[in-house]
Amino acid sequence: MEAADVMEPTGNRRKTIYLLPNLLTTGSLFAGFYSIISSLNQDFVSAAIAIFIALILDGLDGRVARLLNAQSAFGAQYDSLSDLLSFGIAPPLLAYNFNELFLNPLGFSKLAWLSAFIFLAAVALRLARFNVQLDSVHESRKAKRYFHGMPCPAGAALMASMIWVCSVHGYQNITYSIAVVSVMLVASFLMVSNIRFRSFKDIDPRINIRFTYMVLLVLILVGIWWRPAEMLFSVFALYLISGPIFALVRIRRKHDPHAKTHA
Repeated sequence: MEAADVMEPTGNRRKTIYLLPNLLTTGSLFAGFYSIISSLNQDFVSAAIAIFIALILDGLDGRVARLLNAQSAFGAQYDSLSDLLSFGIAPPLLAYNFNELFLNPLGFSKLAWLSAFIFLAAVALRLARFNVQLDSVHESRKAKRYFHGMPCPAGAALMASMIWVCSVHGYQNITYSIAVVSVMLVASFLMVSNIRFRSFKDIDPRINIRFTYMVLLVLILVGIWWRPAEMLFSVFALYLISGPIFALVRIRRKHDPHAKTHA
């Protein structure tokens, strides 16, 4: 039952506070469903763009709920179900429809749908683990800074942008299909791993930042406007490799006696 249902309404505004986050979640759900329809029709570019729209709306619904103090158990569960479709079903189905065109004639159709299922299972397991941790673990400052495992929206964005690039540039053959499958399997592993990825939740937009960071942000935005597919793929590919790289750096520091002494 929604929190608004058990509270005495004080006006129309209280009733609409809980409506806005759920409308954003519904929009994310719709974008994920539209991506599925587009990929079935082999409109891979539209399917990829719809996944990014779902990602934007998914990022907004939680922030709007916190801003309006409109968080609820119903909203959290609805958001998880929406994420499963938009980031767990739509991206691997997009990859499957893309790969089947080139893997099926060569007898590798099982590779296409098995890799898609592995990605779906990884997203479902990650969402279940995240929901359990959210209910049982106090969110410390360190927990805010990092995700344990790559978040599924990032994995979905990586796959969508990769197929977007392949579709725009005509990279459609067995070689690129194998590359898509390989990246999807790596992303699946990282989502269910314990490797830490920056969440950027601890960044306060009100604080001062270095001028170089501002220039970098502007360049990224210009790059997305100029070459959206290529720039988005580059950003999320870098995010994918950032987790393992920083994990190796932490392991090296842990076994470095000079680092321990200096600490």
